[in-house]
Amino acid sequence: MKKLLIFGIPVFVVQLVVVYFVITKVLAPSPVPSADHAAAAAKGHGGEAEGGESAEASIYIVKDIIVNPAGTNGTRFLLTTVGFEVTTPEAKKELEAKDVQVRDVLNTVLTGKDLVTLSMVEQREPLRQEIGKKVGELLRSGDLTNVYFSKFIIQ
Repeated sequence: MKKLLIFGIPVFVVQLVVVYFVITKVLAPSPVPSADHAAAAAKGHGGEAEGGESAEASIYIVKDIIVNPAGTNGTRFLLTTVGFEVTTPEAKKELEAKDVQVRDVLNTVLTGKDLVTLSMVEQREPLRQEIGKKVGELLRSGDLTNVYFSKFIIQ
């Protein structure tokens, strides 16, 4: 038992760190917009969105949330990046100011789900709605219109 504590736990921690970096840097790197796309966005050439809506929405991104799903006893984890589309730049700034509360909502909702629920693709929409409702309650200016998972890795 003593050997397990001395050698096993540090080896496990090192493995977790290696897996995290392999996943975030190699398997699922963050998307980088192309120079043409960035130049068009800087010039304001967003035009109109589909359906004639103005392309004024802002997206607030919470990167690399790592949680242990319910019932896994810390043996499995979920790595996710979540984007929140809001109607105004003020709402995006408000979410940035409330980053701790947003992360708390994400942790609470995601750790409350079991591994089977998180693995089922058909359960993503109800998960988006639940997260959107709870994060939307934090907003005073603007509205939350969409929740996106740009990264959703279960290990």
